[in-house]
Amino acid sequence: MDNIKTDSAPLGSVSSDFQQGNPSRPQRQIYNITGGSAVHIGPVIHNIHGCNPRSQHKPQDMPLKKDVEELLKCSREIEERDKVEVSEHMGSSWKSLGRVMGFSAGQLENMIADHTRNVDRVYEMMSRWHDREAEDATVARLTQMIIKVKAYHVLKKLTP
Repeated sequence: MDNIKTDSAPLGSVSSDFQQGNPSRPQRQIYNITGGSAVHIGPVIHNIHGCNPRSQHKPQDMPLKKDVEELLKCSREIEERDKVEVSEHMGSSWKSLGRVMGFSAGQLENMIADHTRNVDRVYEMMSRWHDREAEDATVARLTQMIIKVKAYHVLKKLTP
């Protein structure tokens, strides 16, 4: 909470119109809160910067159980099409996937320095993982790692 700042009056202050006995014209106070992710004001939780305290996974993003089971059984080595699909759909959780794949923070930072777009970073990461693991870089292992980082929407793009 130390990193949350506001640029207005402290909470609980009362407007001057209201203090002067004119409750019909209380001034509305506007607070600009920075550094917060999920701010709770009154009975409503406001969604700031796309943060949702409830599940972030919509039912339409979740793959069917039978499809996931099929991917988990697939011993096929990943191919170019798998790298492309994961790269195009992984999004901002790519670094989490990279850590699960065994990449160090320094290696991930190098990918950031070498590539300006996340799509290119993920493709590079997938290629390095495939090169390192060779025939052990299977669809099943990739599926397990994607499940671990909860990027379920990506699983809908993979084929056994």
